Amino acid sequence: MAKRRVSWTSRANSELYEILNYYAKRNKSRIYSAKLRNSIKQKLKDLDFSIALPQKTAKPNIFYFTHNHISVFFSFQDNTVFVKSVWDERRNPQSLEFILQKID
Repeated sequence: MAKRRVSWTSRANSELYEILNYYAKRNKSRIYSAKLRNSIKQKLKDLDFSIALPQKTAKPNIFYFTHNHISVFFSFQDNTVFVKSVWDERRNPQSLEFILQKID
């Protein structure tokens, strides 16, 4: 099996950075943030699309998975996963609808 490539949009990168920065400030340590970032990135690489697809969204070809209250929205093509958005599920759910509308 070929190695999977993960490509992050600038939007997804900034959303992840905001979430990690929030936890670093709240916990007064970057340890949890680093562990969370590494576990999300590892999960993206380990997703097995041949067994079961992650959950679908209302948008065509956009999927998501949840990890420690963080939802990662992505699409995929061949061996590349394109991360479109990252969302902390404990935020206001109405703003999630606004974010999902902006995903291309």
